[in-house]
Amino acid sequence: LGVPMLLGPICGPILGGWLIEAASWHWIFLINLPIGIVALTMALRLLPKDDPSPSESFDFVGMLLLSPGLALLLFGVSSVTETGTFLAARVLVPGVIGAALVVAFVFHAFGPEHPLIDLRLLKDKYMTIAVIAMSLFALAFFGAGLLFPSYFLQARGETTLAAGLLVAPQGLGAMLSMPIAGTLNDRIGAGRVVVPGMVLMCAGMAVFTQVGAATSYWLLGAALFVMGLGMGATMMPIMSAALATLTHQQVARGSTLMNIIQQVAGAVGTATMSVILANQEKADPTALAIAFGGYQQARHTMPPEVFAHGLDQLSSAFGFTFLIAVIVLAFTLIPAFLLPRKKVTPTDAADTTVPMMVG
Repeated sequence: LGVPMLLGPICGPILGGWLIEAASWHWIFLINLPIGIVALTMALRLLPKDDPSPSESFDFVGMLLLSPGLALLLFGVSSVTETGTFLAARVLVPGVIGAALVVAFVFHAFGPEHPLIDLRLLKDKYMTIAVIAMSLFALAFFGAGLLFPSYFLQARGETTLAAGLLVAPQGLGAMLSMPIAGTLNDRIGAGRVVVPGMVLMCAGMAVFTQVGAATSYWLLGAALFVMGLGMGATMMPIMSAALATLTHQQVARGSTLMNIIQQVAGAVGTATMSVILANQEKADPTALAIAFGGYQQARHTMPPEVFAHGLDQLSSAFGFTFLIAVIVLAFTLIPAFLLPRKKVTPTDAADTTVPMMVG
């Protein structure tokens, strides 16, 4: 399943860039409608119907707390990219309300027998470690993921289609490493796979901390390819480690928990990296003018020496933001070292859970 998922990072930026050039930015969202209809139709026709036994009651209270809570929280966090600060009302109001609803859900989740999201799974040691690893990974990787095409667009003046093609090596690297990482994960455990993968990702992203206005595309492409190799050896093994010691009945709940953690951490990382980049760009008026006024316009209206200075400062702003992402990514090595370093099965669950007092 992992390889088809990686077609998105390869084809998505290329298709998105082409759609923006051929039509408008609206179509990068509208195109999901027919794709979603086809996927839903195929799912209804091809996937077997669920027949849960015994049936479980639906947690309506949890849904009323968590669904709007996550929506408001993510809306507030994502608005940071427009406001440039976490202190704006558009960020704080929905963010605080959303966070309050999520906190209320956390307290509620330990009550019902079948909560919407089963936080009791965090009593499993490997699940907890995987959640921490996935949170740090998503913060850094998805946060920096937005910066790669932005660098090619703002600091190098490339078209959206060209920017999509330039980031494709990352997806190619991941496609090559993921099947190998999956096999190794089954044999020697996630810990022995994720740690080398994280080292590769840090090494690849470290190249971008030194980007300039004329850095070789061959070098950047090779760095993205190395990052892709690391990503293919990181994301799925972390998910596998989280679910390895869960029972069959718990796997679906564990997968849901991990996906929510990934989405929330990714949104927070994207907003945080965007704010860091924006603040770095504001430090130099010329860099800010190139970033928001457009590369080509600045090139034709600014004196050559001013334009060159602005590109250098803009590239430095990207480099500093990538440095922050590398530091966060490096911290992922701490929980990665604690992931299982041998193959584990659900029968090991008794050895990986935290004892609970019963009285």
